[in-house]
Amino acid sequence: MSVFNLRLESVRRKTGGRIHLTPKVPRSGPVTTLCGKTLPAGSFIAVDDAADCANCERRSRDPSRISGAFFAQEEGSQLLQLSLEQARARRPAGKGTPAPGKPIVRVLPSPPTVPDRVGELVTDGFKSAGEGVWRSPAGVLVKMRKLGRDWRFTELVFEGAGVATRQDRGIRLRAGDVEVRPTADGFEVRIKRG
Repeated sequence: MSVFNLRLESVRRKTGGRIHLTPKVPRSGPVTTLCGKTLPAGSFIAVDDAADCANCERRSRDPSRISGAFFAQEEGSQLLQLSLEQARARRPAGKGTPAPGKPIVRVLPSPPTVPDRVGELVTDGFKSAGEGVWRSPAGVLVKMRKLGRDWRFTELVFEGAGVATRQDRGIRLRAGDVEVRPTADGFEVRIKRG
């Protein structure tokens, strides 16, 4: 029987009974059928008749069962050879350079969308640098912490000069290209423009 371009062989007990499928009928030793029966050495013969074991027939349509059976009988090299032949047949001719005048179309995954705001952080100009960490173009790190359903500003890290200015509602902080301003209910962190 030929399935997936593999030749399965038929085997039957010498005393009669069902005809089973196996990857290869060995010249000596036991044989294991697709349905999982192990027939002892000398108790079986190869036959040309079609299999009538329902389990062997069903499993002959399952690529993973067939693969397992071939490797169990150390016939995996035949399976590997077939796989390589199929891969070569699927490969388009002239894989090297495209024909002149033929455009190459590649679909690139779209970058993840960044919301305009993450809690107290206005994300315009920032790049995500990990969970709750954002980096400005000048290298200022802004760390946010999730409190309930909202993100809150917790820390600003910058190796350089910073300026803190007292305002009516608190302190405004400038470090590198980042500005932290007090608001009525917390802070607003954004890239300093101009």
